Amino acid sequence: MRRTLTAVVVAGAVLALLPAGALAKGPSTELAHGAMQGIVHARNARPKAQPKSPNLAYHGGSVMHDGALVTAIYWGSSWGSTSYQGDKVSGLATFYGAVGGSPYARTNIEYTDGTGHVSSSVTYQGTRFDGSSAPRRAPSVSAVMKVVAANIPNPVANGYYPVYSDRKRGGAQYCAWHSWGTVHGVLVQFAFFFDLTGDSGCNPGSDGTSRSQALVALANVSGHELSEALTDPHGDGWTDSSGYENSDKCAWVFDQPAQLNGSTWRIQGNWSNAAFNAGTGLPNRSGQKGCLYNS
Repeated sequence: MRRTLTAVVVAGAVLALLPAGALAKGPSTELAHGAMQGIVHARNARPKAQPKSPNLAYHGGSVMHDGALVTAIYWGSSWGSTSYQGDKVSGLATFYGAVGGSPYARTNIEYTDGTGHVSSSVTYQGTRFDGSSAPRRAPSVSAVMKVVAANIPNPVANGYYPVYSDRKRGGAQYCAWHSWGTVHGVLVQFAFFFDLTGDSGCNPGSDGTSRSQALVALANVSGHELSEALTDPHGDGWTDSSGYENSDKCAWVFDQPAQLNGSTWRIQGNWSNAAFNAGTGLPNRSGQKGCLYNS
């Protein structure tokens, strides 16, 4: 039987050739991955304009309605230094440990794939350290997926594996992204983050606590990518007509602090179709009123 191949393209580069519909159908044993989704553009970058019709539309794929099991991976030799770690590793463990079921996480739950709504459940399962050298330039999706595969021998379908690099973004015009791929035969979700220490282009500003600037910046984009992994884990869930996901639409807009369980963080809001339709949402940078910070 003839098989139709679909090229996954990011910034003009072909990343993989996949059987059409392979990712939407679920896990396979092929080494396959998706595109960079939900790219958090730096403040001074110029992402494409928001569409006039702002609401997200469902594209027939899946959402994460079984909750997310999170294992954070720290990539690069610098993470072995206590002084380099600072409060980043412990602080992100606190963030992921508190976000599940929180008012902030519940901003995602209106979205459904027909068999169930997005779950606000997030369970933090710990940390892995990968001492191999992260590339000096922005890594490819396949490079990040290989790090996930090397550190997660038994991935699960509702696993979410954020990879935190010890490299600065340099000339890259983004702070973070999320994607998906087949790891040890299981279709999983993962994300990539640069070291944002001292990075004004990825800095949300002070959250009024003693947390370091680096932790505050990473927590903001971590909330962004986690929310998009929940609502559009495989690129065929919920996006608007321009391809923006729910966090993209509210990037770099802050109103009330995001309420987690027992702590507050400076994290941007998420787009809500329901809030926009009811006229209760807060405006994004385009003035479209659909952003929620807490349910």
